[in-house]
Amino acid sequence: MRLLTVLLRPAGVFAAVVMLFGALPITAQAAPGPGVGWIRVGHLSPKVPPVDVYFAAFGKAEKVVVRKAGYGAVTPYSSVTPGAYTVSMRPADAAASSPPALSATIEIKESSAHSLLVFANAPGGGLQGDLVQDDLTAPAAGNGRVRIVQGSAALAPVTVSGPDGKSVANDAAYGVTTPYADLPEGRWPLKLTSGTTSAESIVDVKAGSTTSLLVTENGTGLKTEAIADGATLPDPPKLGVETGGGGTASETLPWWPFAALPMLAGLALLLMRRRPAHDR
Repeated sequence: MRLLTVLLRPAGVFAAVVMLFGALPITAQAAPGPGVGWIRVGHLSPKVPPVDVYFAAFGKAEKVVVRKAGYGAVTPYSSVTPGAYTVSMRPADAAASSPPALSATIEIKESSAHSLLVFANAPGGGLQGDLVQDDLTAPAAGNGRVRIVQGSAALAPVTVSGPDGKSVANDAAYGVTTPYADLPEGRWPLKLTSGTTSAESIVDVKAGSTTSLLVTENGTGLKTEAIADGATLPDPPKLGVETGGGGTASETLPWWPFAALPMLAGLALLLMRRRPAHDR
C-alpha cells in the first residue's frame, strides 16, 4: 500500500486532488437535494490581504473552514443542514478571538445553492457580504447560462459584450452580480470594457451548464475566471459545523480536499491491481 500511503499525506492530498480533478471531465452539474443546502464563499475585495474563513451554526462556536483565502478565491461548495449560520473573516493567521473583518448571518434553505460573495463596498470601504442564489435549474435546450460577478473596484463599471454586440452585462458596478443570460452552446469570445481599458475572454458554454464569470483586476487591467455554478461532485462534503468546532479548533488543511479521499483510495487500489505481479 505504498502508493496509497503517499497519496494520503497532507502534501500528497493537494497534489493528488489537483491531478484527479485536472484529469476528470466536468460532468453534468448536480443540485442539492431535500434536507441539504450548498454554500460557497468568494473573496472579492482587491485591497484586502488573505483571510481565514470561519463558519458556525447560529449561536454555536466558530470553526475555521478555509485558511489564507486570497483575492479572487472562491471555495468549492459544501453541504450544510438548512438553517441559520454565521460566516466570519479574519486576517490570515489572526487569533480566533480577534475582532472579525466581516461577520454575517445567513439563512440556507434546503435544495438551494448560494454563494456568499464578499466585497469591500460597505460604508467606509469595509467588507460586506452579498448572499446570491445560484440557479441550477436547466436552461433551455442547447443553451447554457452565464452571469457576471463584478469584483473589480479600481476598474468599474464594466461592460461585457459577446459576438454581434450581444450584451451580457452593461455598466456593472463593483459588487454587482448580474442576472443570468442564456447563450447558445459554443465557444464565446467576450469583450470587457471599463472606460479606456479593455480585455478579452473566451468562455466555453456547454448545453445545460450554469457559469459565473468572475471579473477581477490584476493591477494593470481586467481578468476573468469562469466558475461552474453546481458541483463537480454529486454530493459535496458536509461542512461539519452544525454542532460547532470551537474557534480555536486546529486545521492545517482546508476541509474540501478530503472529499476526494474515497476516490483517491479507489484510484490507488485500481493502479495496484494493474501492476504486474513481479512488481508487487
